[in-house]
Amino acid sequence: MRIQGPVALAILASLSPLSAQDAQPLKSKAEEVLLDVVVRDKKGAPLTNLTQSDFTVFDNGVARPIRAFRLVRGGDATDASGHRMQLDPTSQIRMVTLVFGKMDTSGRMLSRQAALEFLKTDLPDNVWVSVFVLDQSLKVVQDFTTDKSLLSKAVERASTSSYADFGSASNALRDRIQETIGPNQYGRQSPEEQTAIPSLASGGSGAGALGAADSVMVAALLQMLEFSERAESTQSGRNTIYALLAAVQAESTLPGRKSLIYFTDGFIIPQGAQEAFQSVISTANRSNLSFYPIDSRGLISTRMNNDATSHLGGAAQSSMNGAQPTPTGDNAVSTESAMALDDASDAGKRNTQDTLANLAQQTGGFLTANTNDFRGPVHRIAEDLQTFYQLSYDPSIAVYDGSFHKVEVKTTRADLRVQTREGYFALPDSIMQHSLSALDMPLLRALTITPPPHAFPFESGAMHFRGEDRSMTCGFLIDMPMTNVTVRENSDKTKLTGGVAYIALVKDEKGDIVKKLQGDIPVELTPDQEISFKQSRFTEMEYFDIPPGRYSIGVALMDKESGQTTARRSSLFVPRIDSHLAMSSVSLIRKWRAKEAGAAADDPFAVGEQTVTPTLAPRINKSVSTSLPFYFVAYPNAGNPAPLALTIEFTHDGKSKRIAVADLPEPDAQGRIQYVANSPIAQFDPGNYAVHFIVTQGTERAEENFAILLEP
Repeated sequence: MRIQGPVALAILASLSPLSAQDAQPLKSKAEEVLLDVVVRDKKGAPLTNLTQSDFTVFDNGVARPIRAFRLVRGGDATDASGHRMQLDPTSQIRMVTLVFGKMDTSGRMLSRQAALEFLKTDLPDNVWVSVFVLDQSLKVVQDFTTDKSLLSKAVERASTSSYADFGSASNALRDRIQETIGPNQYGRQSPEEQTAIPSLASGGSGAGALGAADSVMVAALLQMLEFSERAESTQSGRNTIYALLAAVQAESTLPGRKSLIYFTDGFIIPQGAQEAFQSVISTANRSNLSFYPIDSRGLISTRMNNDATSHLGGAAQSSMNGAQPTPTGDNAVSTESAMALDDASDAGKRNTQDTLANLAQQTGGFLTANTNDFRGPVHRIAEDLQTFYQLSYDPSIAVYDGSFHKVEVKTTRADLRVQTREGYFALPDSIMQHSLSALDMPLLRALTITPPPHAFPFESGAMHFRGEDRSMTCGFLIDMPMTNVTVRENSDKTKLTGGVAYIALVKDEKGDIVKKLQGDIPVELTPDQEISFKQSRFTEMEYFDIPPGRYSIGVALMDKESGQTTARRSSLFVPRIDSHLAMSSVSLIRKWRAKEAGAAADDPFAVGEQTVTPTLAPRINKSVSTSLPFYFVAYPNAGNPAPLALTIEFTHDGKSKRIAVADLPEPDAQGRIQYVANSPIAQFDPGNYAVHFIVTQGTERAEENFAILLEP
């Protein structure tokens, strides 16, 4: 395989080598990575006098030769030989997205000032700006435009929309409790310890200021606030991450250098969302988009470190308390102790400024924080859009294993500050040209491993049918037992949750990906449903149109709770469409179900008022079933008057046995014959069989095959 286009490299790509006459964007050959690099001196001024020899690029710690180099300044570019050229304005578009997160009144005011200050900078005509707000989801206020009057109005709307904000009073109360009794006191187990909590209402301090009941209520109040904050920050963090992922995925189709200025008071990365956060970064890098977060809390952001320390200390205290016997002698574990591991894990992520810094640093931007004066930073952002170096290099990837490659750019001067993207995932371009979700990376890695992982069993395959417009429609089926799917109790033990995620890559004979199928199937049960759930099977069918030809399909599944993956590969042959006799794939029937009211008119598995549920499990137990239930669709040659007949041939240990030839019925109004039958299997010994279906119409012939295992 070769890297082309975005290079699976979380870096801009699809660029050709630079020549002195080239007035287009710098482009790389196959197997090249393009980097946009901003260099500033120790005073923050951009440097524009560096040459190619001043730079060294390291890919996973190995120095790589620079193939092409130039300095871009506005609409001009200067190449490695010093030749200056005018760039094509249509190919040098700059895209800036202003995103306003959910903030308090002060944060909105500061963010509005910063955004309006940015719009006052001397932005060239090729800079297009859009405005969004991000609360529970991402909403557009102004689409991309160069009209600063429209943008100013959009900034005013985005930064003055009213959100109900009761957080300040709640935070103040929590601070008072913690200042008086210390953080996370609800982990205390004994009444003796609980009575040592002083009163807030009476203003008392020291041991004995409150009775046991009053002190327990104060501790419960703190627990309530802590638990509510945990739930809110977790949900808010997830919403933010997925909204940002949607934003960068949407911009991946846009040309040019892109920046996202994110006005926010920060967000945490909840447990289980780290993969999604990394997807935001990798997709941004692949889309040539840099994040420029602006911490809207200004100079009053020191509390976040105290918050992180409080949660870590509280987690440690709860953990110790949970390890001690209670006064009654048992080892009952409190809710807080059970959550201590989550507390400790989350504590390091509660400094939301670190989250914003990582977002910026890894995508080639920078964080603006701990200041109320945003004039300097927004002018620097405007400079980053217009003045930067472009260089490309060969990463020399031997194996596309989906691993992360760290990129580092160094200069000959140690006192300079270098901004660029920090790395990419080693995946071929044919994958990276398709949009990626948060769950895709572990699934894609599973497809690169040889032999593929097999943590739990499943079957998959594709079946071809002829659509109403004579196009070829394929049905892709995943079939797996649910006995191996992990489900876990939620916090209040009323539900069991889990899920399965999958990805399927359909490749043509050249190895290029022509279809990417994916799904995320959540599971939610009550405890009494677990046994029946474990005894059931999961089937998922997706349809897609595809030209005739031979294809391979790589499929990977992941148990979302355990993180285990399993993968397999199969093949698909799609015959060409003509007027001659043809037939669809043959499907084993698992069961019938009533046709759904909203079923598609061209659903190939809809037969009358019922729908076939196929199975790919190739095992048939003779003690349970006496026949082989199957289904296929025949497409007669309308110009051939001969009747259609079916022959089924079973081959076992090199010996073949045919069963009686059956005539097929007349075609329906669509010119097709939907055929359902049960072939007797009592006469066959147990073992592996290749089953050959042959449909004839005079001298014309169509055939399909599959394999089964007959068990005693």
